[in-house]
Amino acid sequence: MLSIYRNKLKPAEEIDYLISLTNGFPEKNIKKWQRLNYVNSEYIYVIISGEFEYRRLCDDLCLFSARNQFIFGVTSLFYDVGHIYGVAKSNIVVRMVKKTEFMTLLTQASAWPQMTKILAWYLLIFNKRDDILVARSAYDVIREFLLEINDMIINHQREINIYDYIQEYTSLARSTIVKILSDLKRGHYIEVDKGRLIKINSLPVKY
Repeated sequence: MLSIYRNKLKPAEEIDYLISLTNGFPEKNIKKWQRLNYVNSEYIYVIISGEFEYRRLCDDLCLFSARNQFIFGVTSLFYDVGHIYGVAKSNIVVRMVKKTEFMTLLTQASAWPQMTKILAWYLLIFNKRDDILVARSAYDVIREFLLEINDMIINHQREINIYDYIQEYTSLARSTIVKILSDLKRGHYIEVDKGRLIKINSLPVKY
């Protein structure tokens, strides 16, 4: 489950430290649904509050989401990353810091080890995402996301439409998602009301 895995391994101390280095930089309010772009940008975005998503440019597929303090754009410090963009999932507050200034801050504070740990965490997230999605059956993918959604509902009180959420994070056809979830409901493996997951009774290993 990607969100559980991501949060469990998140280098929160390192992220907080790097964000503290940007104290004093001006803050900007970004409205919900506004994009944050990598392409030809001389800035990185230090997210102070709010929720945003990493999306794939070619098809708007959501790769993963993050809440509250975060740093968006660190992978573009050395490379022009043109296939990913960010989108504000809520109103967010950001500090826009020039890449050259940010790297100077890292050097002056001897903070490159912290940055290395954050970049390694990004790599782990995308490796885990591939493990969940690549060469897996549609049911295996949906099963993983149902478990993730259930955890988010229990531990974070999130209101989630399971059909929309699974489609947003995968390339599965809507009809495939609907059919598998309908079969699980008929088999009393899950309870769903108006698109909201109410309860997981049990999920079979195989479909």
